Amino acid sequence: MSPIVLLLQGAFLVAAVSSRPTTRKLYGEVTSPNYPKGYPNNNISTWDISVPKGYRVKLNFWQFDLEPSEACRYDFVKITANKKDLGRFCGQVESETGNHPRDKEFLSTNNRMRLLFQSDFSNEENGIVVSYKGFLAYYQAVDLDECADGNDIEDAPRCQHFCHNYVGGYFCSCQPGYQLQSDGHSCKVNCSNELFTEASGYLSSPGYPEPYPANLRCNYSIRVEKGMTIILKFLQPFEIDDHQQVHCPYDQLKIQAGRKQIGEFCGRVPPGTIETSSSSVDVIFLTDESGYSHGWKISYTTERIRCPQPVPNDAFTIIKDPQPLYQYQDYIIVSCKTGYNLMEGKEQLASFTSVCQDDGTWHRSMPRCQIVNCGEPKFLKNGAFNFVSSTKNNNYQSVIKYRCNEPYYRLLNNPGKGTYTCSAEGSWKDQVNHEDIPVCLPVCGKPDNPVVEVQRVIGGKDAPRGSFPWQAMTVISGRAGGALLGDRWILTAAHVVYPKGQQNSTETQSPEQVAEKAEIFLGHTEVTELYKVGNRPVRRLFVHPAYNPKDEHNFDGDIALIELRDPVTLGHDMLPVCLPDSGNTTYYHPGWMGYASGFGVEKNILASRLKYAPIPVGNQEECREWLRGKKISGKDPVFSANMFCAGSPYGGKDTCQGDSGGALAVRDMETQRWVATGIVSWGLECGKGYGFYTKIISYLDWIKGIVGKDWVSMQMTH
Repeated sequence: MSPIVLLLQGAFLVAAVSSRPTTRKLYGEVTSPNYPKGYPNNNISTWDISVPKGYRVKLNFWQFDLEPSEACRYDFVKITANKKDLGRFCGQVESETGNHPRDKEFLSTNNRMRLLFQSDFSNEENGIVVSYKGFLAYYQAVDLDECADGNDIEDAPRCQHFCHNYVGGYFCSCQPGYQLQSDGHSCKVNCSNELFTEASGYLSSPGYPEPYPANLRCNYSIRVEKGMTIILKFLQPFEIDDHQQVHCPYDQLKIQAGRKQIGEFCGRVPPGTIETSSSSVDVIFLTDESGYSHGWKISYTTERIRCPQPVPNDAFTIIKDPQPLYQYQDYIIVSCKTGYNLMEGKEQLASFTSVCQDDGTWHRSMPRCQIVNCGEPKFLKNGAFNFVSSTKNNNYQSVIKYRCNEPYYRLLNNPGKGTYTCSAEGSWKDQVNHEDIPVCLPVCGKPDNPVVEVQRVIGGKDAPRGSFPWQAMTVISGRAGGALLGDRWILTAAHVVYPKGQQNSTETQSPEQVAEKAEIFLGHTEVTELYKVGNRPVRRLFVHPAYNPKDEHNFDGDIALIELRDPVTLGHDMLPVCLPDSGNTTYYHPGWMGYASGFGVEKNILASRLKYAPIPVGNQEECREWLRGKKISGKDPVFSANMFCAGSPYGGKDTCQGDSGGALAVRDMETQRWVATGIVSWGLECGKGYGFYTKIISYLDWIKGIVGKDWVSMQMTH
């Protein structure tokens, strides 16, 4: 209570003032002072009614009896809520003046309401003092619909998007794509960390297709499995604020695939479909503070990432089963056309496979195909080759033909006739697919300058160069002769190696010891020139097992073979003589002319030049008769079936010391080849009767067994 002094019509009056706040209850009552007894004069009372937040105050008057007056000038009750005047009331139910509340309900817009009661200095009616009871009112808390338009929410903003009322309160929510902020009322787009990991889906601007808000900084990330590519398809409507002259100055939609910036989009024309070639895509959407367009929506799908279509590096590269499209984990198999090699750098590959990787690249670069090169053709000893194809190199399908150095060598029965082609396998092959190159065999019995004499003459003559190119001079136990067979064998007599009747000479030495000291000379008709050319070292030496150096009267088995360490190169002055065909005894018929040659004794002097003489084959029975009664070391000389005689019983042309081991050669009338039929073996006295020769045809099997594969080059047929 606090007194207030009022000056009214020159008098001092005392007014009673009271203020009564109410606790925040859900209901209660309010009565005028002294109710139901009459209320006092000069009274001012207020009641501040408060209910819990989230509610509003509902007030009803159950009893109301105040002095009536025009416009309630004297006594009255005034109701206010949230600074809004809800009415000023006085009077009685039946009174004609005043403003009785009757059955009205009074509602506040928030949780507070104020009642003001005021009485003046008297209550009189027509000069009579009247007592009025005052009022009885009840209030209660009723739900406040904070979401209804016009309702004020004390100390809080309205919901920015959606408001939801409940008894005693309300809550706010936001549109899709927005997030309610910590103040519980405002909404903000939360699009800074949107992550999409499914194989397909949708993403859009906030609120699409409604206009998007201002000041956005949105980042949508799509992350799928490596090896997959993301395909973006923009849907309609597409609308991002743009400018006619400057590209995307206001709002921008940026797309980045991996580290690659794909583009910056705005306007009303959607970009269509974008293949990103990446498993990682970021969509960035930026807006300024103005402009509200409808935004955008993207449908994204995935497929295996594509690799570039493989392109051969040359016309010879073959891609097996090519596909129109290659994607992650697909592979290619590459080969080359026949005759070409797969090359990766400088390395030759047996095969090539490349796999499409998860980054859209091939894990190996395309190889190239390099034509097969067979290399330099093998060297043909005693021969050469020349190209017969238009391409004169060593590449695939080049063709060469081997030839021997004619007329001294010939090809050995080559099925491909010496023609070789560079094969796809990288080797030279002949027409029957063999890689072995041909062999150049020595040509026997074809001297460049053969003698043509056939008449009988006494004594020898100087042999022209090239007439007896098979002639060898041997120095083992003295000067002797020999004949070249093939390109590394010397045919001679056994007694040249192990002489008859000599003691403490080669007889006690092994063939190896004899071979080591033996000297062989070939290639010239003059002895001095032979020594200049030099000795041909000996590898091995073979003497027929039937030969016995102790039997001075028996020259059976008088044949030997000397193998040179190195083959000789044939030519004009060095060419082998042929051996007779097995079973051909024609050469041994009486009168058949043979030619003997050698560096032997002539007029008791060793010849300095090669001599030759034609000597006819004798009648074997006549030779036997001629030998009758003649002795060698006191014994009858042996004339076996492995020997034949040549010459004349009256002497003349003959061989002598130093000619031993040389060949008696005849010319075959059919082939025109010179054939060695005999070896100078023995006789009784030089130039005074028949000479005796080892019959070579009797020893062909022995020769063949020793010379082996060289046998082919010693025969005259081919």
